[in-house]
Amino acid sequence: MSIQTTMDRVTEDRPTEPSRQAQPSVQLKRQVTVKTKVTDAFRDRAKSELDNELKLIDTQLQQLEAQYQYSLQQLEKVAQQGQNVQQQLQQLNQEAQQKRSQLASLKMQVSSELGNLDKIENGQYIVTGMLENTVEIRVGENIYEKLQNAEILVEDGVVTSISQ
Repeated sequence: MSIQTTMDRVTEDRPTEPSRQAQPSVQLKRQVTVKTKVTDAFRDRAKSELDNELKLIDTQLQQLEAQYQYSLQQLEKVAQQGQNVQQQLQQLNQEAQQKRSQLASLKMQVSSELGNLDKIENGQYIVTGMLENTVEIRVGENIYEKLQNAEILVEDGVVTSISQ
């Protein structure tokens, strides 16, 4: 008897296992929560980013005012030619006020986040982002376990843990 014949018998006697790859599967999206450990380095970086965001909002407010003034001047010129600009003026004022309100609200939110940074103790984890990833699910797997939110823990920019 040759080695090949013996191998053929061994594989014939062994029950065949269903291949995991042969089972139907589906790719699903799930949420991934990013939590960052508060440290002095994180706090400094976050303050810097929030300060930059406040400066950007102030710049956007200044640009909005400049555009508003320019548009007002253009409408005045049209009005001097005898055309009725009441509707355009009302629309301009409404749009400018809406944008001012949005930027003011955003500025208050960022200022609040900046103020709250000092109230958080070092070592605590805070949610700093939400991401999405895909997960493959196959027949026989628990969908609830697969779709539960994954979590990434970060300390000073370095991933320290990933839970699935």
